[in-house]
Amino acid sequence: MSNLKKVRFRIKRYLNGKSWWQEYEIEVDKYTTVVQALVYIKQKLDPTLTFRASCHMGVCGSCGMKIQGKPSLACKTNIWNTVNKDGEIIIEPLDMKVLKDLVVSMDDFYDKMEKIDPRLRPHEEVLKGNFEHRLKPEDQKELWAFAQCIWCGLCYSACPVTKENRNFLGPAALAKAYRFIADPRDTQTKKRLEIVDNLDGIWSCRVAGSCSVVCPRNIDPSLAIQRLKSMVI
Repeated sequence: MSNLKKVRFRIKRYLNGKSWWQEYEIEVDKYTTVVQALVYIKQKLDPTLTFRASCHMGVCGSCGMKIQGKPSLACKTNIWNTVNKDGEIIIEPLDMKVLKDLVVSMDDFYDKMEKIDPRLRPHEEVLKGNFEHRLKPEDQKELWAFAQCIWCGLCYSACPVTKENRNFLGPAALAKAYRFIADPRDTQTKKRLEIVDNLDGIWSCRVAGSCSVVCPRNIDPSLAIQRLKSMVI
C-alpha cells in the first residue's frame, strides 16, 4: 500500500463580493492535517489562497472553517480520516461574514462574548488581599468543564439560531456566562442572569445540540444553556 494518497481539495473562495470554487490536487500521507495541506497549497501552488492558522495544536482556534460541511479546526482534522469516497475534501468558510476566501470576521462573535463580561468579578476584600475564596473540588470540576473555550467560533457557526436571529448571544457566550455564574467566587450572578434571561439569550436556544457536537474542546454549550434556564426558573 502506498504511503501517499492523492486528494482533491475543493475550496470555496471569496474576493470583493464574488465567490467561486477552486480545486487543487496534492499528495498527502496518513498523518497530514488539513491545515498542513492548505499551507502546502499556499506555498507551492497558489499564494493568493487566504486562511488563518497559528498554533497548529488545537489551542488558538484561529483555523476554524467548514470541512465536509462541518465546522472544524483544520489543524485537528486528519485528511485520510475525512476525505470522501471520491477522494475529495470540500472546504468553506464558517457561516459568518466572509472577508476573503476562508477568513471570516469574528467581530460579531467577539462582541457577544464581551456582552456577558467574560471575566471573574470577585469580592472587594479578595482584591484587597484581605480574604481568599477557595474553590471546593466539586466546584473546580464543574467550572473546568466549561472553562476550556478557545473562542474559535465553531459552535456559533454550527448553531441554527444565529443564522435567524442576529442578536442571539450564541452558544459560546452563553456557556461562558454559565462558567462565571456557576463560580462561587463571582459577585455578579444577578447581573449575568439578567443579561442571558431574554429572547436574545437562553430562551432562543432550540437545543439542537450542534454546538456541542462541533466543539474541539469537548465543551457542552447546550448543557450549559439548559442549566442557565433552570437557574432562571
